[in-house]
Amino acid sequence: MPYIGCTKKLLDELKIKEPADHSDFRGLRGWHGNTFRLYRSKSVLLVNDETRFAVFIPRLVKKDFANFDRIFRERFKEALEWAGADESQIAKALLQCGGCSYGKTHNRSVLGTMNDMKQAIEHILWYKFGRLPKGPEEIRYMTMLLNETPYQGKDLGEYVFAAVNMPKMLAEL
Repeated sequence: MPYIGCTKKLLDELKIKEPADHSDFRGLRGWHGNTFRLYRSKSVLLVNDETRFAVFIPRLVKKDFANFDRIFRERFKEALEWAGADESQIAKALLQCGGCSYGKTHNRSVLGTMNDMKQAIEHILWYKFGRLPKGPEEIRYMTMLLNETPYQGKDLGEYVFAAVNMPKMLAEL
């Protein structure tokens, strides 16, 4: 069961009154999430703690936050397909991603990476499209650009490429 360390804004959108406590953030269990506005529309960015693998979800409305577990699983599956994971790896990953628990953020390094990703999203959307991505190909472009960018954090010790590290992690499942 993944634990998503949410910013206060995301906890409010999900209507979580009492955040869950969790201690195991390894592998697919540790995620961070943030919500922000892009072109007058709500978007969510989820980042895996260990690999910095990003799942970008634009154009969310109120009812989407009520079914956020399902939306996360669908978008995560798409992102894994785009990263080149095979069907058995995706199936194993989705088995571990059933029923998310939501709590407070727990890793400032991941929050810093998320802020970098958010700025990249804003700039790329402005210069490339001038609007929110409309179809799956444009969302794929944004997500893969985030996952093919190298990131570094104090907890990582070296640069990581999410598009490389996530399939490696899935192969070890």
